[in-house]
Amino acid sequence: MTSDRNLDDALRAVARHGGRGMIHAATEIRRRGDTRRRRRHVAAVAAGAVLVGALGAGAVVIRLAGAPHTIPVGPAEPTPIPTDPTPAPATTPSGSGPSSPSAGPTSGASSPTSGTSSPPGSDTVLSGQRQVTIVRVSDQAAGLSLLDDGRLAEVDGDEGRQLFVFAPQGPDTYLIRTAEPGTDDLTDTCWEVRSSGSQPLRVVAAPCAPEEPRQQFSIVRDGQRNGAPTYAISNHSAYLQNSATRGLILEELGDAPLTTRFRFVDNGAAPG
Repeated sequence: MTSDRNLDDALRAVARHGGRGMIHAATEIRRRGDTRRRRRHVAAVAAGAVLVGALGAGAVVIRLAGAPHTIPVGPAEPTPIPTDPTPAPATTPSGSGPSSPSAGPTSGASSPTSGTSSPPGSDTVLSGQRQVTIVRVSDQAAGLSLLDDGRLAEVDGDEGRQLFVFAPQGPDTYLIRTAEPGTDDLTDTCWEVRSSGSQPLRVVAAPCAPEEPRQQFSIVRDGQRNGAPTYAISNHSAYLQNSATRGLILEELGDAPLTTRFRFVDNGAAPG
């Protein structure tokens, strides 16, 4: 082209003028310029790629160096309200006291069952203020009487002393005193356990002695018969039982069941 020739001539003139030798043609100069520009462009692109890579790596490093991910924590459990480990005392209906275990003697699994027993202390007939007759629980049983010879036996008539007062001596423990019909005084005669050699223990009449262990009888309410409460009578693990051949005796039950229980029939206020 015309411009290239003009440039070539001008350059030759400059070369001649400067005495520096031959000047390359304009096309060669342009080719070299284009080559340098391409090299600079490639270098710039490479530098940009390196910069972008460096920035990306820096971002990764910054992200890794940041705060660690935390596991989400759920809402806190409600704080349990402390409770008093001491149970509240049971209340009893007005007019009735708490139940207490029977203090009667025990003699293994055959003693009166606690499931049917109730404290006799709540019974009026055991208050010491009533005189009662004692009847063995049986369809044809007679009443108990301290006979004139001192033995305790069952009778159908009016012989002996048949009215008794339970004088409390402690929890479920009583003296069993006799009352004289038609009088206002208690007698000084009480039940007492007596042994006689190889014979079974029996109940006999004796002067009242509250400190005498043989006169301290345990009375445990144990079931009912025809709607009336029934009781077991014992003295130091020996229960008052009826023997078909020996009458009323006291014996330890061992593995035998309790077979004799009694009803108490209220006969009015005890003598004062």
